[in-house]
Amino acid sequence: MCAILLFLSACSGSYGRLVRSNDVGNLFERHEVLSDHRYFVTGPQARPKAILAVHRSYTLQPGLWRPVEMTPELLKRLVDAMTDQLGFTPAIMGAGITNPEGKQIGVWYSPYSQTAIRFEPDNVIVVSLPSKDPDPFILNRGKRPVRRF
Repeated sequence: MCAILLFLSACSGSYGRLVRSNDVGNLFERHEVLSDHRYFVTGPQARPKAILAVHRSYTLQPGLWRPVEMTPELLKRLVDAMTDQLGFTPAIMGAGITNPEGKQIGVWYSPYSQTAIRFEPDNVIVVSLPSKDPDPFILNRGKRPVRRF
C-alpha cells in the first residue's frame, strides 16, 4: 500500500494551466515583446503551431520547444504566419500560463488550446506540444453558435 501511495504522489507532480485571455491575445497581435520573458516556438517558422513566452525566473525544459530571440518584427512574422494559415484571428487563442498557485508565469498564443504544463523543482517547467481541443466550438472563443430556424 505504501509503495502505491509513493508512486501516485511521485506521478501527480505540480501542474499549471492555460487561462484564456483577450489581453494576452491582443499583446501578441500588437507584436509586443515582453523583455522579462524568454520566447519559444513549435512547428515550422512558416507555419508555427504555438508561441510560448516564459518569465525569466523559470527555465523551460529543453527538447520540445525551439528558443528564439524574439523581436517585434519576428513576432509579427510568426503571428501573421499563424493567422494566414487559418484565415482569421479569432481561431487563435491568447492565454496566460499559470503555476499551481494560479500566478501567471508566461503567455501562450496558438490555435491549439490543449497542453500539459508540469512544474519541476528549481523553477523548471515542462510544456508539452499543443494539441487540438476536443470541442470544435473553441475556435469561436468558446461561444456556441446561435441556431436560427
